[in-house]
Amino acid sequence: MSMKDFFHRAQAPARCVGAHSVRGLVFDVWRLAFVLPGMRAVGGCISLLVLLSAGVAAPASSGNDVVFKALADELKRSMTLHLDELDRPYFVQYGVDDNITYSLTAAYGALVNADRNHSRVLHTQVRVGSPELDNSNFVGRGGGRVGGVTDLPTEDDYLALRQAIWRSTDKHFKDGVETLSQKRAYLKDRTVEDRPPDFSKAAPATAVRDRMTLSFKDAVWEDYTRRISAKFREFPHLESSEVSLLAGVENRYLLNSEGSQLRNGDTETVLRVSADALTDDGERLSDQLSYFAPTPEALPPMEEILADLVQMANRLAAARRAPILQDYTGPVLFEGQAATQLFRQLLARGITGQADAVGSQRRTSSGSDDLENRLGKRILPTSFQIYDDPRREKFRKYFLAGHYEYDDEGVPAQRVNIVVNGKLEGMVMGRAPTKQFALSNGHGRRGGGDSMRSAVGCLFIEATNGVSAAELKKQLRDAADGEGLKYGLRVEGIQSRSGGSGASGFFARGAARGGSRTVGDPISIYRVYVADGREELVRGCEFNSLEVQSLRRTLAAGNADTVTVQNSVIGATPSSSIIAPAILMGEVELSRIKQEAEKKPFLEAPLARKTVER
Repeated sequence: MSMKDFFHRAQAPARCVGAHSVRGLVFDVWRLAFVLPGMRAVGGCISLLVLLSAGVAAPASSGNDVVFKALADELKRSMTLHLDELDRPYFVQYGVDDNITYSLTAAYGALVNADRNHSRVLHTQVRVGSPELDNSNFVGRGGGRVGGVTDLPTEDDYLALRQAIWRSTDKHFKDGVETLSQKRAYLKDRTVEDRPPDFSKAAPATAVRDRMTLSFKDAVWEDYTRRISAKFREFPHLESSEVSLLAGVENRYLLNSEGSQLRNGDTETVLRVSADALTDDGERLSDQLSYFAPTPEALPPMEEILADLVQMANRLAAARRAPILQDYTGPVLFEGQAATQLFRQLLARGITGQADAVGSQRRTSSGSDDLENRLGKRILPTSFQIYDDPRREKFRKYFLAGHYEYDDEGVPAQRVNIVVNGKLEGMVMGRAPTKQFALSNGHGRRGGGDSMRSAVGCLFIEATNGVSAAELKKQLRDAADGEGLKYGLRVEGIQSRSGGSGASGFFARGAARGGSRTVGDPISIYRVYVADGREELVRGCEFNSLEVQSLRRTLAAGNADTVTVQNSVIGATPSSSIIAPAILMGEVELSRIKQEAEKKPFLEAPLARKTVER
């Protein structure tokens, strides 16, 4: 299920009806005929007759869903586009995300924001030329994009919907013709070796499900959000805190010229509880809890959430007093969210098959962002198996945000074996072939924008001969002792590399400082002393160099009891889930973060004062 624009896109329908739509159609077709090179006016006239006759056609019979009717009728019309000496569309696809979202925000027991939003977004793809050579995968005009995003009317008005769909198709058809012309010209003067086709075949899919609805009781969930946020009144050492509840229902449509017709719906809820604190030396500490569920009613009991909130507040209190870790080289145990975030940042993007764009210069792989050149090579110990299976809706009791039945290109989701006995054997693929993989395996996804790319869905990391959490800690102490160290390090969380709360999950914490590092800064990091197993919280450090090659230095992995689920639903990447055990890595380098700290506030916060004026 895609939630990338679920909580952020504003409703902005533009409705054009009546004679104006016909005049606009005539103007745009004639403008196209005279602007594009190598086109004769007579060709424009022939196409104009076809477009005008199609533009006033009666709605086709396709049930009671007006959106489906408008998409199907406009798709049929779009495939008739033809002008002499101009490439014709060989593939057109429409995807619609019809979302109703509810958002609540509260702080210290008071409601800050309450909003309901209905949006309908059209994703248009127009490919001209042929699957062997089309307007995609080119760094020239438009960056090789084959479509874009536009807002649709949220009312079921057939003519208004068709008008918006037509305008989007017209724009991207023109852009596609110009892009393909530039791409052909570029290829005439360049030598491009082993260039794969631009698009792969896929069997048409048909699955029309009932539209989903979500019952959201505003008063109930407003009170729920207030009560959770009120708990922060008990913790004056926190500088700020916030509780947000986001719930929504999304009905998705997909129709393409190959014959695929899909309509499916889903619901999703995210509860986030966050807080900030400031140390005496000016370092800002952030912590966050995130809970995912299909509906608000399926969230954990409030008692469990409040207990987690208290633990988070106490962690921040302890972190404010914690010493700074200066420098360290040695074994590190990644547990909980730290293990899942480590695999997300080191592997999740690199195992997505991406075609090299025509026009790009000498390609320099940036570590974890491109792993296709490592196929057949060992990237983990032989005990590790990794696969991606978006068909899984739950893992044990945990909801998986990365599950879906069909990807955003109309291809059924499939299980893909990524790592077999430690070797990289596969990649998740959309319909853009690479030199190594020709076909999609159901992983073509849209991110936070309009571009289509392959992406993970539900990534499972498993290790045979896994050991318990207690044994991992013992092995950490033994490894540190073997290197002559007084302590090893245990990490419970890693900041998102992209920053913000975009890649947060169950018990995800903090926001990244930014920069170009492969892995974000550690959160909740402890010294584990060799002599007696005593633990001491430290802060203020970062990883010096942690790349995908570092995974080969994994010393041990946890058993099924150490597995953690981490979901991501908001950000520039599609919804995904990482399921991973704890891992112990050898020879990891960390050092003190060097940055300018902010000054503490001049006035003490009202909550921290003994007497607050009422």
